[in-house]
Amino acid sequence: MAERICLHIGAPKTGTTYLQQILHLNRDALESAGVLYPRVAGDAHHTALWDLRDMPERDFGRNITGDWARAVRLVDAWTGTAVMSSELFVYADEDECLRALTAFAEGTEVHVIYTARDLVRQAPAVWQERVKNQHTLGYGPFLADALGRSTTHMAKGFWRAQDLPIALGRWSQGLPPEQVHVVTTPPAGSPPTLLWERFASVLGLDGGSYDTDIPVVNTSLSVTAAELLRRFNVRHGHQMTHPQYRRVVRKGLFDALGEAGEDTSKLTLTRSEYAALSQRSKAGAAAARDRGYDIVGSLDDLVPPPERQLQKHELGGTRPDDLDDAEVAAALLDVVGKLLFTQHSLVRRAKKQSKQGRPSDDG
Repeated sequence: MAERICLHIGAPKTGTTYLQQILHLNRDALESAGVLYPRVAGDAHHTALWDLRDMPERDFGRNITGDWARAVRLVDAWTGTAVMSSELFVYADEDECLRALTAFAEGTEVHVIYTARDLVRQAPAVWQERVKNQHTLGYGPFLADALGRSTTHMAKGFWRAQDLPIALGRWSQGLPPEQVHVVTTPPAGSPPTLLWERFASVLGLDGGSYDTDIPVVNTSLSVTAAELLRRFNVRHGHQMTHPQYRRVVRKGLFDALGEAGEDTSKLTLTRSEYAALSQRSKAGAAAARDRGYDIVGSLDDLVPPPERQLQKHELGGTRPDDLDDAEVAAALLDVVGKLLFTQHSLVRRAKKQSKQGRPSDDG
């Protein structure tokens, strides 16, 4: 059996994809160091989590039944430390959390890792990520629902994942506080590998000993591009399954969206939104301290700076809901142009390769 299992449960938009890619890239080196990152499917353990939660297979394009049991068997057959990672773990309810925490062989020490970031940075990032995954709710309504303690699915999901006391209240069931690790996401301007180094330290590893040369992932969209994608989802998103959307939109459209229009602005908050999210962030940091969780990094990372320290462009400004049809249409023309040029290049390349591979007349 494994000596210990570390369940990295999220939260979403805290560098989870970055960490999962490093774990995936270094699987062999990690195993040589006594740390198992179970080989189930892909870079992360999303399908294992969905299998645990009995989610419908149609959302994944393949049969995922057995992925959770397979991961548990691999962990139980290991003799050192094992780590599983999916930011979707954090959405599990109390019963599902308990099933996960008690799934492994008796005697295996269970640890939970929660990567956290201040809510002022999280709220805009979470809305945009949801838009990238077929959601249609506007930015303003999303924030209003979340901050108004709405009972909508979107609002409840946001706090279930992003409110540290709520998330770890479910995931710390039966665990001593020293086995619950809060890894804080470093502030802007920090060394790019610092998050990985903090995470690796929980696994008993020197993060500097591993390959961290991975491509940039999850790049942000401008305000206009994000609103264009949201409107696309309203019109066409319901016509595709999740696998189809990932193939057609996420892989086919996102590069073009990055070049949509001249807008480079980022999502901002109003003063009242900033104040409310700051207050919840401070409460989360205080809860982590008071509950005695293991803090990896600094709780100061979870506390947004005072409003007086912000630049003018960081509050107010144009928001997705403020854009008129003409502004969105102009961005759409840029996207269409980019897609046409890309298609033309691909056709030319295919024709060239076809000619090079064609047998000669003498052949």
